[in-house]
This record gives sequence, structure tokens and C-alpha cells, in this order.
Amino acid sequence: MKKIIALALSVVMAVSMVACGGAKTETHELKMSRVLGAAHGTKCFTTVTAVVEGDKVVAAYIDEYQFMSGDELKSVPNAENYVASLAEGVKLVSKRADTAVYSAKMAAAGSTVAIDANYDAIQAHVAGKTIAELETLVAGEATAVVDAVAGATLVDAAGYIGAVIDAAKAAQTATAVTYEGSLDALVLKTTLGAAHGTKCFAETSVLTDGEKVVLAYIDEYQFMSGDALVGVPNSENFTASLAEGVKLVSKRMDTAVYSEKMAAAGSTVAIDANYDAVQAHVAGKTIAELETLVAGEATAVVDAVAGATLVDTAGYIGVIIETAKA
Repeated sequence: MKKIIALALSVVMAVSMVACGGAKTETHELKMSRVLGAAHGTKCFTTVTAVVEGDKVVAAYIDEYQFMSGDELKSVPNAENYVASLAEGVKLVSKRADTAVYSAKMAAAGSTVAIDANYDAIQAHVAGKTIAELETLVAGEATAVVDAVAGATLVDAAGYIGAVIDAAKAAQTATAVTYEGSLDALVLKTTLGAAHGTKCFAETSVLTDGEKVVLAYIDEYQFMSGDALVGVPNSENFTASLAEGVKLVSKRMDTAVYSEKMAAAGSTVAIDANYDAVQAHVAGKTIAELETLVAGEATAVVDAVAGATLVDTAGYIGVIIETAKA
């Protein structure tokens, strides 16, 4: 009888703790998206990934791409296959991946903070703030925005925060994922990789707690020709860096044209819808579960992901795994 009473009391105490908030698990409804823009002049384009909860920015990630020349540049994945699409000696670089070279050019102009450190400072500043708070900040003087962001020296800090605002608003329209746990455990990571052959490269973002993929976002960039193509932001200024008639495209931005080419080859699902299907499948799964999935037959992976038809579905999940583990 004493054991039964003790057990009953322990159950009551556990329920009471939950009711009082002592052992209650945090629950968050999170969304993610990415936008491409022009936060800094006309020589490059900006990509910003944002995670939101309601009207608040949980995390953001900034990178920029620019056409540059120099043997010391790393360039983006699959760069050796883009030579015919580029002007002689030109490379497409991620400023984060080539931060050493780009920051050295900034230092020669008087900058004391590396480009990736500047991006990180802006990301740290926007985290936890509402979209309205950020809009109020960028509505002020540009110099005041720089002064407000600890560790940032970029004169276009307001432009980068403006791009974060755009990404956050785009994220608000995305599908929510429920996460149980503290937001402090989450990290937003982004990597560049090769998920699909050698003609393009993938930019993959993952929100992870170290064990689980909470959210993921995929896009790919490819050099293509055609008047119907939108091209990345500032495309009109990149013509001197590209072979005649060539554009650099985001497959999401140019999903209509790219998906038409897929349809001509027999595909029934647009490229952006395929990405979305992969993202929906990985959300909430552990890294270990995803590794087990891609260790199987490629066709079995396609069959496992509802709504996806890409033969390289395993490749896309693979870059998500790599990003989560980065």
C-alpha cells in the first residue's frame, strides 16, 4: 500500500511541476526561407536565409557572390566545369568561402573587420528582434545603423538588414515546423556543395540542434542561356564577366524555365516543388535517420520522399546531412 501511495504522490508531483512550468518543454513554431537581393552595390548579389517564429527573427545567414579574378581564389563548387560560361580568368566566388582574399582587398581600402566577421555581427544583431524593430532601425540614418550593430563596419549594414527583413517576411509564408526544445540549442548553418552533377552547385541551409534537422532550405545555381531567364540580382551588371549570352540563374527564381526543360525530359514535378518535397521530408528527422536513408538504393530514396521525382534526391539529402554536420 505504501508503494502505491508513493507512486501516486510522485505522479501528482510530476503533473504539478508541469502545471507550474517546472518541467514543461518549450514548443516553437518555426519557418525558414531565403531571398536573393542586392545589399551592396552592383558588383555582387546577396543571399539571406532567415528563420522566424511569428514576427521574430530567430536566426539569419548572409553570404554574397561576386565575379572576381585571381589564382588564389577558391571559387564555388564545380568551378572547373564553368570555364566555358565565364570570361577568361574570371571565377564566381562566395565571399564567405573566399573571405581571406576578399577581406584582404577590404583591408587595403582601410577596413579592419573581415567580411565574414561583418556578416556574423549583423546576424547576431538581428537574432531575437522583431521584423518591425528591424524596419525601424533601417529607416534611420545609414551611419546610425552601422553604429548600432556591434562589430560591424560595413557602410551598407542597413542594406544587409533590409535583406534579412525581406527573407524574414518570405519565411512567414512558409510551412511551419514544430520544434520542442530551447531555441538556444539551435544553429543555422549554410554550406555550398554539389548535389546534382557538375553543371551547378547547391546552397543548402539547415537549422539543427546537433542531432536533428529541424528545417532545411535548398537552391541551386547554374549558368544557362536564354532570353526568358530572370537571372540572379544585378545580372545586367555581370555581362562582362560571362561568356556571350550566358546568365547565372537560381533554379528557384527561374523555376519556370528550368522546369520546362525538365518536363521536356519527362519530369512531372517542377524543380522548386521537388526541393520543397525534400525539405518537408527531412524536417524533424535525425541526422542518423537520414544517413540510413541515403545509404540505400537511389531509387528507394526517391520513393521514400513524397512528392519528389529527382533521380538525385539522395544527393540533395546528402548535402543537407553535410550541412547539419558542418
